[in-house]
Amino acid sequence: MSQAGSVEREESATDGGSGRNSPSPSVYSYHSSVDGNVMLRDIHGRTFNNTSDQYMLPADVAEHGRLDLQHEMLKKKRGGLFYAPQAVKKALAPREGSQPSILDVGSGSGSWVIEMGRRFPHAEVVGLDLAPANLSSTPPPNCRFECDDANLGLLHHKGCFDVVNASCVTQGITNYRKFMGEVVEVLRPGGVFLTVAGDLQIHDENHNMLPLIDEGEPGFTYTLRLIHAIRDAMRARGPGVDAIPKIYDWLQDQGEVWESIGQKILYIPLGPWEVDSRSSPPDRNISHANYFISELMRQDFVRLIQSVRPLLLSYGWFDETVDKWSAGAQDEIKILKNKYYIRVSPTGVT
Repeated sequence: MSQAGSVEREESATDGGSGRNSPSPSVYSYHSSVDGNVMLRDIHGRTFNNTSDQYMLPADVAEHGRLDLQHEMLKKKRGGLFYAPQAVKKALAPREGSQPSILDVGSGSGSWVIEMGRRFPHAEVVGLDLAPANLSSTPPPNCRFECDDANLGLLHHKGCFDVVNASCVTQGITNYRKFMGEVVEVLRPGGVFLTVAGDLQIHDENHNMLPLIDEGEPGFTYTLRLIHAIRDAMRARGPGVDAIPKIYDWLQDQGEVWESIGQKILYIPLGPWEVDSRSSPPDRNISHANYFISELMRQDFVRLIQSVRPLLLSYGWFDETVDKWSAGAQDEIKILKNKYYIRVSPTGVT
């Protein structure tokens, strides 16, 4: 954060304070799975948070396993745990008088929090989410997790953090511009805001967004039909899904509170269709890293199909329809029928 303004944007298809004493009644620090039981509910056979009706993806072991896959994919594609590495390292450098602090809004499975805690053992790392994480490893002692709804406000953390991360959470934020304004207040001078957004759209080989095509028409696929149904169901619960392509412009609108705004547009293949996946090792036309990233995207998307079933049923689609679309999409993705890309936009703001 600064009083200057410089903005840069890049597009690529191949690039590889503490709130512990917060007075807010919405915050609930937890330390065991027993504490989390009151925060959870069952919807169509999956476990969800019991706080927000807007964020309608599960909070169970299966979904957090998917988020672990997503975390690994983003880490590989981004080339590390975060975008803008120099700015992050500077903001978190050890100093006398105060402990550097990191806030992860929508911490999900807790993987990013745990890895950041290990990477910066001198810093405090706080994971904030609607429901307790199903942790796949033991957090280091400088990490903790809190249950809270960011839509209720973050100003009880004013001036508490040097880095705020919000990865793939836009669909759960009621007013993203308001949220960004509160991030400014939460950050200390020189702080960094990191965000990653996947636009829940399907793009073709030329990176053009594909419209909905009705069943029976040329170009129809179950994958495309399903992604449009997911967007409609999410939009019915709140405007967050439509905020994704606007984040960069909204950051610029905030003006001189930011010194630098950097965003990279990444297109990740939905499965390793760029090569013959049956060859071993993979075709030399693609690096092993990009092959691995594409395969992680395929696995992530297949698990997402399973996770959104309660969302689609709650929106009003019949079981038979959802099951037909889901089975069809999974079959298409398994055999690499479609040459699709998913767009992901990591952003770093200082």
